[in-house]
Amino acid sequence: TIEKFLVSRRLMYWQVYHHKTVLAAEKMLVKIIERAKELIANGVDLRSCSLTLDFYLRNNISKKPAGEHLDKFCNLDDYDVLATIKNWMLHGDKVLSTLCRCLVERRLLKVKLQAEPFDEAWVEELRNTICRKLSVDKKDCHYFVFTGEAINTTYDPSDERINILFKDGSVRDISQVDNALIHQTISRPLKKYYICYLNTDQWS
Repeated sequence: TIEKFLVSRRLMYWQVYHHKTVLAAEKMLVKIIERAKELIANGVDLRSCSLTLDFYLRNNISKKPAGEHLDKFCNLDDYDVLATIKNWMLHGDKVLSTLCRCLVERRLLKVKLQAEPFDEAWVEELRNTICRKLSVDKKDCHYFVFTGEAINTTYDPSDERINILFKDGSVRDISQVDNALIHQTISRPLKKYYICYLNTDQWS
């Protein structure tokens, strides 16, 4: 039963949590926030629809104690973010407005997954082509073309422990159970490389 649960969880991650559509939307949201923080750091007067979101955009929270701003974090929700993104569709910064418009209009970045890293020369050529079509600076191309890794580990003994109690009273970690599927594959991480890029054929 436990083995079936772990295998189902592994399949669920690739079919749902690491699905290409989910991956594209998540990364676009991350890039939007990154661009907003970059503009603010460069002195651009960029406002959100929420004082709470403004606080997080203007402060480096990672350097603060974990529970210091818990109340603010609890007040932040998707309404704050989505309303802000809709407003930023009309912002003067082309990178920010393009990302926001694509996300709101569901014109998500295209995603490709493969077992091996993508050829750097091909990625650079794709980046130059897309940024030339959008007429954006080369230093901002990473917002529209970027690569990364998606990793899924079914069971990591160093992070989570599932102990099996046998009829003889002994207790063993599930990765040590004498079962071919569990013993050989359950704790081995599965990695896929992805590239996200803007489909300029859909952009006008």
